[in-house]
Amino acid sequence: MKIPEPLFAIINPTMRILLRTPLHFLMSGSLLLMSYTGRKSGRRYTTPLRYIRDGDAIRCFTTSDTQWWRNLQGGAEVVLRLQGADARCTATVVSDDPETARAHLASYLAQYPQDAAYHSVRLDADKQPLEEDLDEAARQLIVVEARPT
Repeated sequence: MKIPEPLFAIINPTMRILLRTPLHFLMSGSLLLMSYTGRKSGRRYTTPLRYIRDGDAIRCFTTSDTQWWRNLQGGAEVVLRLQGADARCTATVVSDDPETARAHLASYLAQYPQDAAYHSVRLDADKQPLEEDLDEAARQLIVVEARPT
């Protein structure tokens, strides 16, 4: 089920607060806070994101119609609030490699099949992503990968 977009105006600030408290464990197994600096504004932003781990890499996913990830193009220093602790990382963006994006999305949806709707990926009766939907989603997918600095 896809949460209606207007509800994120309530959900995101709530997650920003919760993930900074001792109660972070309620959500921090799957959500983190990514803080980064705006390229043009110089303002500091903090975005709650679902994540997966792959070795020392932390991956988050969005689509090309969002704007926030553009601040990370070319590599950017970020701070991740991850499971109750801050970690300084370098974030990079994969935006023009559908094959890599598809593989990462398949791995992500294996862990979080409920997020398939956010990427317009349908699931079959066994909750497996449909191949043609993965192919299409990969062309619009933005993978943000953060690694410790």
